[in-house]
Amino acid sequence: MSEIDRRVLLVVPSGTSFATFFRGVADAWRETGGDLAVAAGPDLPGQTTDWPDAVKRFPLPAFRGGNPWSLFAAGRRLADVVTRWNPAVVHAHFAAGVVAGAVARPVGSNSRQRWVGTFHGLHMSIAGTRSVASRLTAAAEGWAARRMDTVCVLNHEDAVAMRMILPKNRVHFVESNGVGCDLETFDPRRYPAKCRPELRSRLGIRPDSLVVAYVGRRTAFKGFDVAVRGFMRAGLEQASLLLVGAPDDTHASGLTAAERSALAVDPRVIDAGWQWDVAPYLAVADICLLPSIREGLPVSAMEALAMGVPVVTVDARGCRDVVRDGIDGFVLPAADTGLIAETLRTVSADRDCLCRMATAAVTGRARFDRCYYVAAELELYSKELSLLHPRPSPPEVVADG
Repeated sequence: MSEIDRRVLLVVPSGTSFATFFRGVADAWRETGGDLAVAAGPDLPGQTTDWPDAVKRFPLPAFRGGNPWSLFAAGRRLADVVTRWNPAVVHAHFAAGVVAGAVARPVGSNSRQRWVGTFHGLHMSIAGTRSVASRLTAAAEGWAARRMDTVCVLNHEDAVAMRMILPKNRVHFVESNGVGCDLETFDPRRYPAKCRPELRSRLGIRPDSLVVAYVGRRTAFKGFDVAVRGFMRAGLEQASLLLVGAPDDTHASGLTAAERSALAVDPRVIDAGWQWDVAPYLAVADICLLPSIREGLPVSAMEALAMGVPVVTVDARGCRDVVRDGIDGFVLPAADTGLIAETLRTVSADRDCLCRMATAAVTGRARFDRCYYVAAELELYSKELSLLHPRPSPPEVVADG
């Protein structure tokens, strides 16, 4: 099989997404003799990506927010990239990427090209009453999924939902723990106990303070507002709320203006902002909050557990697949402020419980190794390529600057 027959084009909403989750896949695929390029929207604000020289990047217009016109524009631009670079496999990630891919894909079958879409958490499988916007997104997911040759999902609920609208042989359940995490980076041995007081001191945190971390985008669907309110309601004076991450311009935080103002002046709150290297901040944390109701498989929870930080989450799709209730964290029945406050008060009074959970988290961290996801992706690409007919080699195309 020639090099052109092993071309894979990743489609992601931002360059930051590629650098955070898929760089290892690109490196591993290239090591097998394949070629991989990325069609991506702009980097997230303030998060400029150090792009690898060996990976071509084709820029797409911004389309993260789900605006139909933005998705259509990105899809048309993607169609041009596909025509010019002529990959054997087009692999779109996240709902926005898959919808853009569905727009880009030509009408009619093409036995010389495979289109794959990976949903990192479906709206259509969210339990309970959904908003109008969520129902519209679910309809778009279904339309885009039908336009793909293969649809990948990361959890069992999403697999069940997708198999209700597609033949089973077109739905691929990723057996690894989602995209996993980098266990070399998120290794508690890099931050021995003797380093912890100094790390806390740099952040202005007292040595005896209970450090409650929230890591991720500050959006309501990830439970940012519930986490903040739960911490405040707990009323723990000897506690600190460590916020690692940035607001998302396309999604609301869920907090009122008054709550945001109070958060900014509360001396117990340490706002670290967005960070490329999250591990040092998890190294000072005692417990991590992720009361999210919309996850595929939450990477931030895996990273926390890999660092030996117990996680408080919700009995929701994806979250319950990562956190083991009563073993390395707490899986609450709902994203409820009162339940979070009660949990924080409990662990504040019982630090031995946190120590037991931290030990269990470290013991079970190997299951999150990203190498499993990388291996699964390489196997997926090999399978997709085996279904193709021979292809002519087009002229070399240079990615846009």
